[in-house]
Amino acid sequence: MSDYTVTTDFSVKDGLSTGNPAKLIKGSEFDTEFDAIATAIATKADKASPTFTGTVTVANITATGTVTGDIDGGTY
Repeated sequence: MSDYTVTTDFSVKDGLSTGNPAKLIKGSEFDTEFDAIATAIATKADKASPTFTGTVTVANITATGTVTGDIDGGTY
């Protein structure tokens, strides 16, 4: 899983004077930003019906309805 981290501070460009080359937004900056967003989205669990593999650790959980499966090391 990957969290999204901003890689380009676009707002700092607003304070630059007109004509300053650093004020321009480059396609490569957009690519880097959107790649980071896409990776964060693709590696997160879906909210509806997520599927997990490996070991899942949950600090506190409340379950309602029917629970199926095994719970090792706890009570149910």
